[in-house]
Amino acid sequence: MPKAFLTEYRLELGSLLTLLFAVLTLIGIVGVYLNMGEGNHLPSALSVLEDLATPFGDWVTWFVVVSPIGLIVCAWWLYDFFRKTRKLAGLIDTPSKAKFVRNIDEIDYLAWSLPQRYEDQVLAKKKELKI
Repeated sequence: MPKAFLTEYRLELGSLLTLLFAVLTLIGIVGVYLNMGEGNHLPSALSVLEDLATPFGDWVTWFVVVSPIGLIVCAWWLYDFFRKTRKLAGLIDTPSKAKFVRNIDEIDYLAWSLPQRYEDQVLAKKKELKI
């Protein structure tokens, strides 16, 4: 049975959304800075950010509120993915059948919560150890 879309493409979606929310947070901060006073202008090297923030008008205030929340959530989602893949790799890379069988519940849970390719790795390891 195929896995859910969010499970299968978690790395790609997490990376894309983290980058998107980081850019929106930056645009929001620049926009609020520009809206604080009449004479506020960015240095010439950062004038591109000023051009990005201008079309949003007063909505940039909402970017400052919502974007950091989305950035934190997506960054945590991405961190959790990498933590689980590292943990699964550490549990699978054991030559000991006894150690593998002792941790089989955790290995199966991690493989279930990650994309299909990790579940295939677990199945290959089970076949190798004849479990």
